[in-house]
Amino acid sequence: MEIALHLGAHLTDQDHLVRCLMRNRGPLLAQGIAVPGPGRYRQQLRQLAFDMRGHETNAQTQEALLDGILDEDNVRRVVFSSDNFLAMSKWALNAGQLYHAAGERVQMLRHLFPEARLELFLGLRNPATFLPALLAADETGAVRKQIEEADLATIRWSNTVTQILEAAPGVSLTVWADEDTPLLWPEVLRAVSGHAPGMDLAGWLAWYHRLVTPAGHAAMRRWFEQNPPMDDAARRRMLAALLARFVKPEAMESDPLPPGWTEDTDDALSDLYDEDLDLIAALPGVTLLEP
Repeated sequence: MEIALHLGAHLTDQDHLVRCLMRNRGPLLAQGIAVPGPGRYRQQLRQLAFDMRGHETNAQTQEALLDGILDEDNVRRVVFSSDNFLAMSKWALNAGQLYHAAGERVQMLRHLFPEARLELFLGLRNPATFLPALLAADETGAVRKQIEEADLATIRWSNTVTQILEAAPGVSLTVWADEDTPLLWPEVLRAVSGHAPGMDLAGWLAWYHRLVTPAGHAAMRRWFEQNPPMDDAARRRMLAALLARFVKPEAMESDPLPPGWTEDTDDALSDLYDEDLDLIAALPGVTLLEP
């Protein structure tokens, strides 16, 4: 049994991935891939992960848990997705770190599936836009407090990734930069679901509604229907050209900078992020999807 856990991060996906996969449940199930509805497992897995800390789990535990979630038989892979697996959004930045308890949370989830091969997936986002977006979405004041107390120069996704790798040795981790998702979206879907390379998921272009004009979206659909790409590289080239032509200007707008931030802050964080991605790509056990 393979368990694929899509871990977020917050404000990188907004459930587009799980909705697209659920739309293709039938074809995916024909390949042995189950995509349960999030209401069947999100709160349950989070609560069980905490409850089962310190308790022995085994094949029977795993089987009972999956039987309570899945209606399907003869499944070889199950996809779970939640941006709260690692933390609630207001604690995405805590103690000056991104997802400071990521290793512990992954270890707890792994404990629930002792007989499965676990695969982890995480979209990363430039802290220069991630932190302002978290702040704009937070109504509790927690994010503002954490940003004000943090040393921004030490905020690294590589710390989060290293925690996960150390907590779950042997577990594969696939990451990608959220900024690259427009070019990589079909590849991200395939990586998480594990479906056959030649399969096209219905509705994959719906993700682009928020980025392009209605006329542009219709043009994208026509183009890909009439000109199916030969491979991933060809699709990326086509997407790059179409997005450059049809992107909405407002889609490129950023959230307001937090108090005290300047453009220099933004530039410094972006430079550190680029360096961090290079470091992450070199870590053993990590696959970085990139254009």
